[in-house]
Amino acid sequence: MTDIYRDDAPGERRAAVVENGNIVEIHIQRDALWALGECGIGRIDRKTPSGAYVVADDGSTLLLRSKINQPDGARISFEVTREAIAEPGRIKPPEILLRDSAHDEPLIGKEALWDARVASLGQSAINASIADGFDVAIAGQSQLGDVSTSFQRTKAGLVFDIDGIGDAFAINLVAATEVARLLRLFQVGAMVLIDFVSMESKAQRTQIAEAFDAASLADPRPFERTAINGYGMMQVVRARPRPSILDQLFGTRIAALSDETQAYWLLRAVAQSKGFGTRTVTAQPEVATLLQSKQWAGWRAAAVRLAGADMVVVADEKAAGYGHVHVAQS
Repeated sequence: MTDIYRDDAPGERRAAVVENGNIVEIHIQRDALWALGECGIGRIDRKTPSGAYVVADDGSTLLLRSKINQPDGARISFEVTREAIAEPGRIKPPEILLRDSAHDEPLIGKEALWDARVASLGQSAINASIADGFDVAIAGQSQLGDVSTSFQRTKAGLVFDIDGIGDAFAINLVAATEVARLLRLFQVGAMVLIDFVSMESKAQRTQIAEAFDAASLADPRPFERTAINGYGMMQVVRARPRPSILDQLFGTRIAALSDETQAYWLLRAVAQSKGFGTRTVTAQPEVATLLQSKQWAGWRAAAVRLAGADMVVVADEKAAGYGHVHVAQS
């Protein structure tokens, strides 16, 4: 049995595909960023030999990867073909293509795109929390009996390290299925490198690769992979039109929640909190600054409206975790 869970909050929309009670896919759209398929207006800021950098009307920079005849400063209409991708230490800007501005077609917005994306997952969505689906992502490790599947983001892609006790073939057989599950769960694209426990037998290496293929049949996204070499390495490549859940959670950091993630989660906590008193949000200074910024004013207002109470933000360098929300007793 398959269900679709929808879990929207101010600034961040979530959805999950749930099969037999288990979350098998997580999807996130954040309203601060350009979404795949979203259309907008901007100006050519700087031309390059193969395209141009475009500054949208909201001040963000996007990359056009095709030659353009218009001069610098010209106004253009565009459609996003790849969302911004956050990697350790850097953010790749969104990529766009030119849109025919001669037609008065309405610009496609984030809400319509999200509704269409959720609808494409399957049957009608029901409102339910999917927060438990982030536990493994934050831990950076999945443990199945004696088999440990650890993973870490790099600029080149996602790297898995397989470890365990006992027979290498048995360990790798469990890990192959688990890696396929995690790639679908977190919607990972681009390059993935899997470091299996080394096996001398080529026949066994082939069996492990085929086990990965079989486990990946549940994931509708196509992929290419290499064979497993004598050192236990296998590479998997998928298209990457959107950031993975790991990219969204950690941003430019490797294994720590980004300021943006902490801010979104605190606003979600405010929106879902119960009681009548003022909500005091305590967060690290950088997160507090983000929450109080002009760009986030609309989402703050939405959280206050949903909570039915005022909200104040307090910066505290000693705030634990990603901060907390306190409901005053009134």
